[in-house]
Amino acid sequence: MNLKFSKIKTPFLTLLTFMLLFAACEKDPFEASSGTFTDERDGREYKWVKIGDQIWMAENLAYVPYVCAPDSQCGIWIYGYNGEGSYGTNYHTYGALYDFETAMEVCPEGWHLPSDEEWMELERFLGMEEDALYDMDNLFRGQVSGIGGKLKETGLTYWKAPNEGATNETGFSALPGGGKYNRYLSIKEVGCFWTSTKQDSNEAITRIYSSNHGGSGRYTNNLRDGLSVRCVKN
Repeated sequence: MNLKFSKIKTPFLTLLTFMLLFAACEKDPFEASSGTFTDERDGREYKWVKIGDQIWMAENLAYVPYVCAPDSQCGIWIYGYNGEGSYGTNYHTYGALYDFETAMEVCPEGWHLPSDEEWMELERFLGMEEDALYDMDNLFRGQVSGIGGKLKETGLTYWKAPNEGATNETGFSALPGGGKYNRYLSIKEVGCFWTSTKQDSNEAITRIYSSNHGGSGRYTNNLRDGLSVRCVKN
């Protein structure tokens, strides 16, 4: 009886051992310094980059299960899109714009909207002065250490001149998707990104990068505004 059991058991153990060894040999794709991943919701591929101990999307989020007309407050907009026809080149380059509530829920599985503290971790790693981290409403915050320039996509293909200080040495490739306020404003001039941290019941803290400056602005925006989203890995 024991002999028969052993004969049945051995092939199973061999298969199990092989499967465990194969799994152990598989590498975590996020152990690299950069790469791509696919959002399974719509099949769109995104670049990502490791900066310090964090893994950031290196493109603006472009997930659009629905899209608002510019006079609608349904949470997702595409710059310049008026509710009819194709989304246009702005969507393919700069992604979508989201209000705060939608931004909190729209990152792919395994990713999340970064908090104010997680943005500070990024800025601290890139050399921002400690006494500047909590500055509010200061577009020149981090100007000395060139924080914005280290994050902004280079050249004038996506940014208007002068794209001050842009080196993109991090590979973050910040893009100026503008925003949706009472109307669409500032595409190619300003990139404004949500954090998950509320300032009060009406506003949340944001990050802003400008063509005219090499710093990293720490601002607040109304929760109803439409801004860009960069997700960070869980």
